[in-house]
Amino acid sequence: MTSPIPAPSFSHPWVYSAKITGGKIIFRIEVTDFKPDAGDIEISGQATQEGGAFAPIYAIKNIPDDAVAGDENDVDQAGRSFVFVDVAQNPKYLFKNGQAVTAFVRVAKAWATVIGQSTTGGGQPGQPAPEGTTWEEHLADAHVRGSWPSAGSS
Repeated sequence: MTSPIPAPSFSHPWVYSAKITGGKIIFRIEVTDFKPDAGDIEISGQATQEGGAFAPIYAIKNIPDDAVAGDENDVDQAGRSFVFVDVAQNPKYLFKNGQAVTAFVRVAKAWATVIGQSTTGGGQPGQPAPEGTTWEEHLADAHVRGSWPSAGSS
C-alpha cells in the first residue's frame, strides 16, 4: 500500500529553556525548520532530573499562530522560531535547584489514518480478531488539527 501522506517534515527541536511558573514548567522549544505556514505540529517527549523528577511533554501547536521569533540581538536565537509548551510537575517528584534538567522532545506534523479490515480469519464481527486478520484498506487520513479526525473525514 502506498501512503497518501506526504513525506514528513524534519525539525531540529532544541529545548532552549525550562522555567517553573505557576506550578508548571514552561519549555521553550525551537521549531525553525518548519515552514512558516506548516499548520499544526505535535510536540511530545519528557523532561527528567536526577532523583526522580519527571514531566511528560505534550502539545499540539500551530505554526505560525503559536510561534514566536527569537531575540535578534542573540546570535543563538536570531532568525529562529520557538513555541512555548507548559506541563504540570509531578508533586511527589518536584524538580530541584542545582540539578540539570534533561529534556527529550520530538516535533512533527501529526497525521491520523483510518484503515479498514481487508482480510478475516473466520472470526465473528465484534469478537477478538483471529490470527492473520489484516487491516490495509485505506479509508481516510487527515493532518491532526488539535484533535483526532473521525472516520470518513479527509
